[in-house]
Amino acid sequence: MKETVVAWPKNPTSLSTHLAESVLRLIREEGLAAGDRLPSVKELAERFSVATPTMREALRLLEMAGNLDIRHGSGIYVRLPEARLMLTNPYARSLSTQSILNLLQARLLIEPPVAELAARHASDKHLSDLHDLLDDAEKHLSGQDSDDAVLGVANMRFHRGISEGAGNNILSDVVFTLTEVHIKEQMAVLDLYNNRRRDHEQHKLIFEAIGRRDPEAARQSMQDHLADVISVVQGKLKGDVNPAW
Repeated sequence: MKETVVAWPKNPTSLSTHLAESVLRLIREEGLAAGDRLPSVKELAERFSVATPTMREALRLLEMAGNLDIRHGSGIYVRLPEARLMLTNPYARSLSTQSILNLLQARLLIEPPVAELAARHASDKHLSDLHDLLDDAEKHLSGQDSDDAVLGVANMRFHRGISEGAGNNILSDVVFTLTEVHIKEQMAVLDLYNNRRRDHEQHKLIFEAIGRRDPEAARQSMQDHLADVISVVQGKLKGDVNPAW
């Protein structure tokens, strides 16, 4: 396969980073000061039309940056109203076809056994969060740029949610790296695969297998899903498809 390099002008960031920046804008617009209380996680999730696990992730970013103080059993409080430097996507360079395929091949090796473990170990809370994330993704299947910006990362949050339910922190960290740090490659995959409904239906099959506590089916569903994505992406790259990146 001829190696090509593609540029991505959209410079996507993770959904959690985008939400964190939105919360900081909310603080500024509402004139909140240090010590003021923010709405609950559920209320913020409804305000920004995302699942509560995604909202929690954004709030954790702001807590680590020193902007918020999250007190369990009490609420979310402003600590530093001014925005600190937020994490940006480290993959601002151009992408190569090989980097996209390498990422997918790595995921094919790692994620099927992770899904198997999730079917064995995921708690009811993990399953509830995965269900919410699927509901969130289903709202953004139109193919419009504004929806894709949410869908691409919401899908990755679903995969991370599976790894979090697997009961192995090391594997969870690996999947986090594959899906969050490499978000730019993942958005390229979304454009190349270009069948959002099919992708979503495959995610639902994976979730259903995990929910049934069927490790073999969960592993196979994840295997089939990623193999399908790789087949479509390879075919389009071999055909010298030139998506508008």
